[in-house]
Amino acid sequence: MEYEGVIDREVLDNLVAAVGGDGEFLAELLETYFEDTPQLFSTMHAATESQNTEEFRRAAHSLKSNSANFGAMDLAQKAKALEEMGKVGDLKQAGGALTDAEAEYEKVKTVLEMIQKNG
Repeated sequence: MEYEGVIDREVLDNLVAAVGGDGEFLAELLETYFEDTPQLFSTMHAATESQNTEEFRRAAHSLKSNSANFGAMDLAQKAKALEEMGKVGDLKQAGGALTDAEAEYEKVKTVLEMIQKNG
C-alpha cells in the first residue's frame, strides 16, 4: 500500500527531525498513538449515545491534533469535522462521520506501521 494521500510524508519527516531522528522515541510515540486512538473513538461513540457534546468535542480535538502530528491530514480533517459537531452541539451526523474516520484510521495505522518497519 502506498502512503500517498494517507500520510503527508513531509509532516512525518518533520516529526522525525523534531525528535532528533530517535527511532526508538518515534516508535514510542507511534505506539501511544495506536493505543490512544481506539480509546478516543470509543469515547466519541459513548459520548454520541449520551449526547455529551463536550466530551465528544474533546476526544475529536485530541484525534485531530494527534493525527496531524503524524501527517495523517485526511484523518485530521475528518476529526476537525467531528470536533465542529461537538462544538455546535449537534451529534446527529456523528455516527456516519465516526465510521468514516475509523476507516481512515485503519489506513493510517497500516501505512504508519509500514513506514516504521521499512523506514
